Amino acid sequence: MTETDLRWQLRQLPRELELPHDLWPKIAAGIGPQRTRTPRRWLAELAIAASLLLAAGLLWRAPPANSVAADPDAAIVKAQTRAISDEYQAALRQFDGAPLSPVYRPSLQSLDRSLVEIHRAIAADPRSVFLLEQLQKTYSRRLALTQRAVTG
Repeated sequence: MTETDLRWQLRQLPRELELPHDLWPKIAAGIGPQRTRTPRRWLAELAIAASLLLAAGLLWRAPPANSVAADPDAAIVKAQTRAISDEYQAALRQFDGAPLSPVYRPSLQSLDRSLVEIHRAIAADPRSVFLLEQLQKTYSRRLALTQRAVTG
């Protein structure tokens, strides 16, 4: 078949094709509302996931309770507290210099005060896994609220 034959066949094709019914309502219903993620949100969620994995890894690698270490539980909680705090600070750095909506400032300040209190409580009771969990939850809330304050 030559190029001329192909061109002739192409000209014979109909210019428009009539569909038996409108397909767009079904397509639109199948797609539904989509929520887009910003790269910043993805990075923050990755940092939170990494800190959770680190905490789980430290628990898994923890020495047994009858270890010769002075207080292994306190050492684990201290290491996890440091790791979680470092991950949070790294995730929060992405928002450095970004304008924050003033609507969120009182809530952000309240979460910051809570974080200080949790750190003090961990210093007073360094074996408290509950306080470590509260620290993680509060950091997650603070980071999520900061994202909303920046992105609107």
